[in-house]
Amino acid sequence: MTHAARKPQVRRTLARLAAASLCLLAAAQAQAAYPCNGAGPGRDMVGMTQAGQGLAAVPLCEDHPAAPSSPSAPQTPPDPMRALLGDAYARVSQGFLNAQHKLEERQRIDSDPQYKRLVQGQWDFFPKGDGGRDDSCAAMFSNNQGVVRVMGPGPGFKGATLTFWGTDIPKPKSMDTVRMTLLQPKAPPTTVPVFNYYNPAEKLGAVVFVVPSIEAALGAFEETQHFEVAQDGKSLIKIDWTGGVAAREKLRQCVKRHPH
Repeated sequence: MTHAARKPQVRRTLARLAAASLCLLAAAQAQAAYPCNGAGPGRDMVGMTQAGQGLAAVPLCEDHPAAPSSPSAPQTPPDPMRALLGDAYARVSQGFLNAQHKLEERQRIDSDPQYKRLVQGQWDFFPKGDGGRDDSCAAMFSNNQGVVRVMGPGPGFKGATLTFWGTDIPKPKSMDTVRMTLLQPKAPPTTVPVFNYYNPAEKLGAVVFVVPSIEAALGAFEETQHFEVAQDGKSLIKIDWTGGVAAREKLRQCVKRHPH
């Protein structure tokens, strides 16, 4: 079988592996806890989801609480990934709306650089610079459709995650495990349990698919890629990325530098 012929099979296999490797939540977790790839800047690992059927558990994290103000007390650095997610939300929502409100003619909208960036999207990568060996490697794409991130592995977690953020994704009061469907043009629809959570600081609902390995996730990257997440037949987010090949290689190099 040629390499080109294997790629659709790899994508289909990834969808099946994602379903096979998901695990359910244990008892209800604290509202602020969210699925992560281990502790990092600005966040503490507070527990694990329940492992089952030979599958690894997924870490749960909480952001550091604000420290009492004191001239001598060191300030806890914010989690750069979550801070950037807030920036992405600003680009996705408020910036897009501002561009529409300020520009009266479609021709002017099309020629506006800010609007073009929102439509075409942009990639962000973590950790910034060399980072520490315990930092999780991640590639995040955002545009006016929403945000999608591939991340992993990390401390206490050998798999990877595929996370979507969007305005129409449910925003539960506490993290929940629900069934959602991932749809892609070259793979059959896959309905699996996923983590669904909401952090008010992000202002976007989030859904997390667990992938068995970062190699499986990297093997499914394409230059241009379409994703759709639906629940009970209702579409929650549709997002297309571009520049996937360069993003895959950058993420691959990070994984090589930060083995887990």
